[in-house]
This record gives sequence, structure tokens and C-alpha cells, in this order.
Amino acid sequence: VKDDTGTITSWLKENAAYNMYSSNIPNDGELAITKYTVLQRSNDYTLLQATLETGRKNQIRVHMKDLGHPIVGDKKYGSKINPMHRLGLHASVLKFKHPITGKVLEFSTSVPRRFQYLIKNNQ
Repeated sequence: VKDDTGTITSWLKENAAYNMYSSNIPNDGELAITKYTVLQRSNDYTLLQATLETGRKNQIRVHMKDLGHPIVGDKKYGSKINPMHRLGLHASVLKFKHPITGKVLEFSTSVPRRFQYLIKNNQ
């Protein structure tokens, strides 16, 4: 990924095979907005932090494909490689309002070691 930060905006739609895809035609699907920031780069990979302004099905996966940089291990959305033997997508923070108590709950975890290893060993 070339830019250190960016915003991807499109309208997401689902085809008959249940694959999501972007439309650039206004209001042709559900509005999806993803902001991203580069955390680390190596020769072959970029570790990004993605922030969702909307929460659509497979939003990050489709938007990374749209950038021409599918998520590592994401064969469904264009990745040709899987060096970690898993999808290279990880939720580091989940934050939501409890539906009954209304209390804001937040859960966080660090970047998986496999992700860090992949970046470090491709310098």
C-alpha cells in the first residue's frame, strides 16, 4: 500500500454467489467507508490499521481488494498467497454498547505474532 493513510468509499452489493463487491455508482448498494493507516511495511507486505465508519459484510476484505492489495490468505477476494495459513485479518479492538445495560464494553488484544513475523522476515 503506497499511501500512509487513506479512505475508501464505495457502495457494497452482493451477487448471486453471495460475494460482495463495490459499486462506485452513488446509492447503488449500501454505503461503506473504511479508513486505513499504515503501521509497518516490508518488501512484500503492509500491516494496516483499518477503522470502519460503517459496518458492512466483508467490508475490509472488499476494500483492500479494491485497492489492489487483497488481505494475505484471502483467496475469496483475490489473494494468491497464504504464508500464515490463515486469513491476515485481526480485530485488535472491539467496542460496543451492551444491548441491555447500555454500558460500553471494550475488548482489545495485540497484533498476532504471525503478522509481526511476516513483516519482520520480509525486510
